[in-house]
Amino acid sequence: MADTLVVNLPADVAAELENLAREDGLSAEQLLARMAEARVKGIRSAREFFEDRAKGADRGTLKRILNRDGGEPPRPGDEAD
Repeated sequence: MADTLVVNLPADVAAELENLAREDGLSAEQLLARMAEARVKGIRSAREFFEDRAKGADRGTLKRILNRDGGEPPRPGDEAD
C-alpha cells in the first residue's frame, strides 16, 4: 500500500523530472519514488557502515595518533576559525 506524499518542486526541477521520466518510460511519480528509495537505502547503508566501523574504534589509539609528534607543520589556510 502506497502512502501519498505531496512534494512541491521548483518549476524547473519538476520540468526536468518530467523529461527524465519520459525518457525512461516512467511517470514523474514513479521516477521520483525510485530516486527517493535509492537515496534512502544509500543513507541507511552509509549509516550502518559507519556505525559498524565505530564499534571497533579505540579512543586511546585515536588520541595517540592525534597527539603524536612529527608530520609537517600547518600550511597557510590550515588555521582553525
